Amino acid sequence: MNSKIFNVDCISSRTNGTIVKITKLLNKKSRKEEELFTLDGVKLFKEALNFGADIKFIIIKEDASLDCEIVDLIKNLQVGGVQVVCALDSAFSKLTEENAPQGIITVCGFLKNIKSVDFVEKVDENERVMAFESIRDPGNMGTILRNAAAFGIDRVILSSDCADIYSQKVMRASMGAAFKLRIDIVSDVKKTVETLKEQGRRVISTTLKENSLRLGNCEVNRKDVFVVGNEGHGVSDEIINISNETLFIPMCDNTESLNASIASAILMWELFKL
Repeated sequence: MNSKIFNVDCISSRTNGTIVKITKLLNKKSRKEEELFTLDGVKLFKEALNFGADIKFIIIKEDASLDCEIVDLIKNLQVGGVQVVCALDSAFSKLTEENAPQGIITVCGFLKNIKSVDFVEKVDENERVMAFESIRDPGNMGTILRNAAAFGIDRVILSSDCADIYSQKVMRASMGAAFKLRIDIVSDVKKTVETLKEQGRRVISTTLKENSLRLGNCEVNRKDVFVVGNEGHGVSDEIINISNETLFIPMCDNTESLNASIASAILMWELFKL
């Protein structure tokens, strides 16, 4: 039993104080207040460890099957002062949104590479930058981050009403990419776009308009910043109106618009080639 392996008590009650406190982190407001978030599963535990995340707490399901490598990693953290507890399934199940959890929840402090700001004041000269407005679906948000890491995007700019990066669903879909990217969550998208333009960046909003550029028939520059909008409504008129250009991705006739994460992957590939 894992409680014996780690020499800790096993929590059985769903109303235990520790369980209640960590369960609250499934709520965005509580995450923001505590500046803590939870990761579900072995993969994300290892990613957090590899990237030097501030691991505060580890909860292990009493009957979870953990290989020797994971056991040793957890024991090393335990020696270093990280609190480890075990919980029966009845209590552990409150901490996860997974249908088939792997039996390990990691509680971390907010990541230093993710910043909440009014607007982005400056981007570095050689950074590849992508911007996103009102992406609401956690699966899309996580996949976008995963795509960004895969295609060498250096900075991701998100409007503050995008799906919360620190939710378990986004973290799971990102497969650890959230640890690797420079991410700015901005409350003023308009000011951010204006600042990018002042710094010589060409801001291109993705939308189908009469004068929109056609991807494949236009020149793309490494310094271009593509803006991808909400899954249902696209980029807002306010941002379209202040963008340098608009652009569309050509598709076959009589087809639905592309999913936001797929569209962004195509645009990221264009930047990656440069």
